[in-house]
Amino acid sequence: MQFDDWDKDENGRLKVWPLQGFTTALFDGTAGGLRLEVGKPRPGLPLPAVQVSANAEQLRALAQALTEVADHLEQGTLPPSPPPLRTTN
Repeated sequence: MQFDDWDKDENGRLKVWPLQGFTTALFDGTAGGLRLEVGKPRPGLPLPAVQVSANAEQLRALAQALTEVADHLEQGTLPPSPPPLRTTN
């Protein structure tokens, strides 16, 4: 898997944070929401979070992509191609 477009630190290591929790939402029946709480818990401070909205097609694509990643993790396999399993813009 190539990570050319992913954020990296000054040493070239990927910047990733552990997922602590998530919440989903429905906005007026027009879009769905996803809040991802990330990072390491710190006493007395709220967890950093990313909040995104998406249409039904994007949510289904995300759900399918996450399911594929989970399947590979459980099976101990790698995807057949080096780029990410899915990407959308």
